[in-house]
Amino acid sequence: MRRPHAYIYIALAAFAVSLYRHPATALVAVAAAYLWGRWLLLWIYGRRWPLEPYRERAQIGQYPAAYDPRRRLYHVLWKAEPTRSEFGISAAQTIHEMYASLALQSHEFISVIQLGDERFIRYSTRIPDESRISHVESVLRTYFVLHRDLWLSGRIRPRRWLYYVAAVPLALAPLDPAFIAVALILLYHAHYIRKWYREAELFLSVEAVSTKRDIGTSRQTLELYASAEATAIAKMEKWAVVFAPRPERSVEREFGKAYESPVEKRSVVVRLHKASQLLERMLKYDERPIYMQVFGSQDLATQLEIRRDPLANVLFWTPNPAYMTKALSHDLSRVPIFYGGKLMSSGRKLLVGVDRFGRPVEIDIDSMPVAHAVVLGPSGMGKSWTVGTLAARLAKHKDIRLVVIDPHGDYVALAKLIGAEVFEVPRLVPPLGSLRDNRYFRTLLVEFGLMPPGAAGSASVDPRAAAEAVAQAAGVKAVKEAAPPENVVWDLRPLRHDAAAQAFFVSLILLWYLAQQGGRPFAERVETVIVVDEAALLMHSARVAEGGVVTNAVLSLIRQFSMGGRKYGFALWIVAQLADHIPDDIIKSAGFVLQLGGTLRALERSAKVLQLDRDDIQYLISATTPRETVGGAAAAGSKPYAMGVLELSPRQIKYHVKIPLEPALKEAA
Repeated sequence: MRRPHAYIYIALAAFAVSLYRHPATALVAVAAAYLWGRWLLLWIYGRRWPLEPYRERAQIGQYPAAYDPRRRLYHVLWKAEPTRSEFGISAAQTIHEMYASLALQSHEFISVIQLGDERFIRYSTRIPDESRISHVESVLRTYFVLHRDLWLSGRIRPRRWLYYVAAVPLALAPLDPAFIAVALILLYHAHYIRKWYREAELFLSVEAVSTKRDIGTSRQTLELYASAEATAIAKMEKWAVVFAPRPERSVEREFGKAYESPVEKRSVVVRLHKASQLLERMLKYDERPIYMQVFGSQDLATQLEIRRDPLANVLFWTPNPAYMTKALSHDLSRVPIFYGGKLMSSGRKLLVGVDRFGRPVEIDIDSMPVAHAVVLGPSGMGKSWTVGTLAARLAKHKDIRLVVIDPHGDYVALAKLIGAEVFEVPRLVPPLGSLRDNRYFRTLLVEFGLMPPGAAGSASVDPRAAAEAVAQAAGVKAVKEAAPPENVVWDLRPLRHDAAAQAFFVSLILLWYLAQQGGRPFAERVETVIVVDEAALLMHSARVAEGGVVTNAVLSLIRQFSMGGRKYGFALWIVAQLADHIPDDIIKSAGFVLQLGGTLRALERSAKVLQLDRDDIQYLISATTPRETVGGAAAAGSKPYAMGVLELSPRQIKYHVKIPLEPALKEAA
């Protein structure tokens, strides 16, 4: 029977016969089949495989769209990454500003979608207006980096077994002809579903949906639970939130009757209390009424009451205020809309660890505008262990060479792990002849008292002789020049009892590498990563220059390279215990900064320079040390870890991270 209307004609005939014999049964059965039969079949099929409405490609001016012809609904999609990192109730104001700027109309819906590590924004509308889409896109670009995308429906039609399910009522036809009508109506619905629905890809579908129709209006409750709910939702592999404007007149109708009713009724008192809370939020916080619906990949016992539902994916693609939650604009802070942004690219990745939700946190070395880094952490919090772990992961990229300047021998185990050579300083130093006429080198000699101040501009000095003089003063006589290999650890432990000598050779080796890099052609792609541990040694001869800038020869050269972005083809990782040990401008110019946990007084300077908020500080001061995690981690079969806050440029994206540490770096030591 190819024409679906034939189902209806025969069903009407059966209905007429049944109506004559059993009018009540006929009316109830046929009405139920007609009104809810389609949802019943969608629910049955959805228990085996998620369905989604059929969508075809359409074009709205310059914008590609997925068009649902049955509902005349257009979906415009962008791949998106937030330009800021805000979470929980602290994100409420930004979310509200975005919502107000969008100025959504009654036929428009916005969806924020997280699928694995990819985020999307969907704009759904029944009116294909290019200028309106352009406005929405321009507003979203204030808060997200957008790349246009397209999300069509799957290709597989629902299976034919749906017809057999629809025909089940025929078995009851001997009892009443009404069941013939019911079966035929269900067959009509089955035909409709096979025509207008498709099987969804499992990874691109949602399995659960919020069931609460009224989330409540208490501001105190929102502030108490927003962060907890956002945390729980973010831990899901897939989640989405759909929101739309709720007409204020509907709010007036909802609560208007309560004011007109006798207040003796308890239900009226409750509604009046809710109305007063709603008005307070709207007047005090300028919130606006909205409809919202949250989807996920699992059940979640929150105020939104997210439950698994075979119809979840259908509801996701057919947004309808009748099935959505009544809320206010700040209630969107219950969803992590602005958390977890990243740079969009497909370059070389460095896995840092996992965020507070257990999701991998990666740094794309090739997409960052600046590849330089700063790692801060008080003694005992795993600073060198963390950097060694990251360096070991970085060394897996065979096209990156790794240089470590190691005052305390913390990276000798790293050299064994990655096959790098260890050069003991000052017994081995790089070929210093190239520094003979280097003005930064001459300034360095003046700063360490190896050359009179007036001679720095013109005098020439043998760099090796200067190095030997410092070494002899430290009690180490032999100084030999040797060309370093690509991967090398400069071990300064022979100078560990002479801080001034260590500071000189740390500065000298770094200066030599920077001079080598400065003489090479510009290269955007990072080829060398230089790690300088205990960077406080670089401040040994620093002075306060004009304008209050702390500087010396090496710091001046570091500024030149760090401000120059990626064009020198190398990255400098500066490692220090406290933010006080590094000039503020060098920290601020870094591509990423990792602040490990510590005491409140140790974080005082970092909090100001890195603009750490209350949640960041609380996470850092409650951090456990790697030594504390060794016992429990070993028992669980996992690695010890360090805890910190990672900030990525250029958008100050923040992550609370746990960094699994490489045990071999301690075992080999």
